[in-house]
Amino acid sequence: MLLFSTWVLMAFLSLLSSPGEENVAGEELFEVRMWPEWPVVEAGKDLWINCSTNCTSPQGGGIETRNIKMTTMREGTHWKAFHLSNFSENTNIFCYFICSDIQKRKSVSVIVYRPPQQVTLSLQPSWVIVGKNFTLTCHVPNVVPLENLTLTLLQGTEKLYRQTFVTVPTALQDAWLTLNVTARREDSKSNFSCHAELDLRPHREQLFSATSEPKMLEIFEPSWNNQMLVTIIITILLLLVFVISVCLCFAYGQHWRQHRTGGYGVLAAWRNYRIRGL
Repeated sequence: MLLFSTWVLMAFLSLLSSPGEENVAGEELFEVRMWPEWPVVEAGKDLWINCSTNCTSPQGGGIETRNIKMTTMREGTHWKAFHLSNFSENTNIFCYFICSDIQKRKSVSVIVYRPPQQVTLSLQPSWVIVGKNFTLTCHVPNVVPLENLTLTLLQGTEKLYRQTFVTVPTALQDAWLTLNVTARREDSKSNFSCHAELDLRPHREQLFSATSEPKMLEIFEPSWNNQMLVTIIITILLLLVFVISVCLCFAYGQHWRQHRTGGYGVLAAWRNYRIRGL
């Protein structure tokens, strides 16, 4: 009898506790999801964000963000969709749901991009002598994110130099690439250009690219023919002979003058001596 009473009591307590335990388990297991998981949007464009939950009877839900305008909302029993606009920079968006008085939320980071639209290449100087240096400068204004940008300097179809921007200040939105090159004879009449690529993968299967207008390099090489070389050498030798001759004549003239002046001085002194003696 005692065993039967104990069993009945345990069964009754089990019936009382089971709904509560299932409810607590349900509260702990419900999740909040967001789509897309890796949102990417062009600056100034709009974006749809979908929030959903596996809670059977959510008590409420919504979205939290800053400096973003929400224009439209659609919803169902377990989901809410929000149309957001006015994206100007990277931002975090939070989505939340309440289930059995417990609130859970999830966040995604929205990446804002500006594709390369204007790529300019400057070539300084535009003509150069073989063996001298010239400078290629590539400029891409107002492009983000720079860490996804690659600039390639090209000579025709040949790649001269390639640069990626791994870590850059957030506020920086202009990309610069400068390369010093030594002019070669075979570079004459070559077309140089700059190619920019903004790769948003893996966040988005999209690749933006733009190329500058080509710049042509003029290369000059001093040409000396044999006749001109011989003429220059003979002229230099004649000038050298003339200068040596002038120097020798001057030196001989000075020596002859000093010698003659010295003789006349002795004779004059002797004559003065004899006159005084008389």
